[in-house]
Amino acid sequence: MEDGQIDTPAVPTEPRPIWPPLPKRSTEAEILATSDPTVAQNGVSVVLPKAPETVQEIGLSPSFLLEHVIKVIHYAETPTAEHVARVVGLPTRHIVELLDALKSDRMCEIIGGSTYDLSSTYRFRLTEKGKARAEEALAHCRYAGAAPVTIEQYERVITGMGVSRRPTLEAINEALSSLILDETAATFLARAFHSGRSTMVFGPSGNGKTHVITEFIRRLGGEVLVPYAIYAYGQLIRIYDPLNHTQIRDEAGLREEVGQGFKRTVARDDLVDRRWVKIKRPGLIVGGELTAESLELGYDPLTHFYQAPKHLKAQGGFLVVDDFGRQKVSPTELLNRWIMAMERGRDNLLLRTGESIDVPFHITLLLSTNLNPADLADAAFLRRIPYKAYIPPTSPDQFGRILRKVCDESGLRYTEESLEAAVTAIDLASNHGLSGSLARDLASILVDNAEMEGRAPELSPTEVTMAYKQFSGFAQQTTEPATAKKSPRGVPTRDN
Repeated sequence: MEDGQIDTPAVPTEPRPIWPPLPKRSTEAEILATSDPTVAQNGVSVVLPKAPETVQEIGLSPSFLLEHVIKVIHYAETPTAEHVARVVGLPTRHIVELLDALKSDRMCEIIGGSTYDLSSTYRFRLTEKGKARAEEALAHCRYAGAAPVTIEQYERVITGMGVSRRPTLEAINEALSSLILDETAATFLARAFHSGRSTMVFGPSGNGKTHVITEFIRRLGGEVLVPYAIYAYGQLIRIYDPLNHTQIRDEAGLREEVGQGFKRTVARDDLVDRRWVKIKRPGLIVGGELTAESLELGYDPLTHFYQAPKHLKAQGGFLVVDDFGRQKVSPTELLNRWIMAMERGRDNLLLRTGESIDVPFHITLLLSTNLNPADLADAAFLRRIPYKAYIPPTSPDQFGRILRKVCDESGLRYTEESLEAAVTAIDLASNHGLSGSLARDLASILVDNAEMEGRAPELSPTEVTMAYKQFSGFAQQTTEPATAKKSPRGVPTRDN
């Protein structure tokens, strides 16, 4: 949903802000030193964990790993050991051990290889016994991607990152400069965003709440680690989501592999645990589609594994709830589900088999609404959202600057006199209910009208008043009462 205004730097307006703006400082001053290579420096960078040294260090049972490899071979048909290793995300030497075990049990067989380095180019195929085992494994769970990490490994890595969710001042200033905002509102927003803590942004519709939050999320810096999947109590939960996560690839590592030719070296991928993915700090946005069910683990009865809820996918980052209060689940239920988890720093998820898992909850909530916060929850809930930032209605002066920018972008001809007259006309027609988004809406209608009439679009009080009537629906309404007539008996009647 676009609740935004125009990409124009904010210009100070009266009244002056109640609190002074935050001082600007360099990114380096915000970065905290750390001796742990897996810990992010204020969310700037993270390092993938080391690859498990032995099969036992993977943390998964041998039977699970064998079934998982069988499923991968089933889908790939005749893969090499290195292909299986890339899919499963484990070092090739461990995959070779598992394939040897499958060969010993006559689950798979070698069907060929090249004349160079047969150990790395052998191709494997399931036997009839292996195909039967694969069908059994797929009936239990159809997941056949990167091997999952255990819940203990997930806890250790996520807690070990220990990243601050404070964004950089540069990201905040860039997001705020994309709008023409009241300076006091911009100051409070900047302080709320920089805190890295839960914030409610509220105010009348159409004044930039969604736009400024979206711009802020788009500029989030830093990196976090997420696993492809988690394994707990025999159940699998998929975490990594390419639709919501942006993977960061190691370009330096890719360059090192170029030009190696036939030189046999230890694969770089075998040095790190590729069951984890390095991603940009997540910033997920949900709206009216949010339901009570989507707050919990989502089990798919066809694939027989779980999808993580949105807030778990936002681990280490921000979760934005747009149009808060208009979801199918009540605001109180939403807050009750998340606020206590944020206070504890942990969340409890229930599996359909009855077991529950306790996972870290390192997430910042951003709530955007055009409703009164007092109507959404009581004081006990609202005090758990420490920051509230009000975006006021657009003033005529702000609206004029927004309209000027829109006209320049849309090719609308105008003079300063016509612009001032148009702002006055719109302010009166809207009964002083100006909003930033109204300028863009009216400009698009003015352009449409001009194209229909075969003339150049221009801004004038007459044209903009007509555009407002089209936008609001007032053009369909009669402005003057119908003329009354007298019946032969002297009783007033109205025309039909």
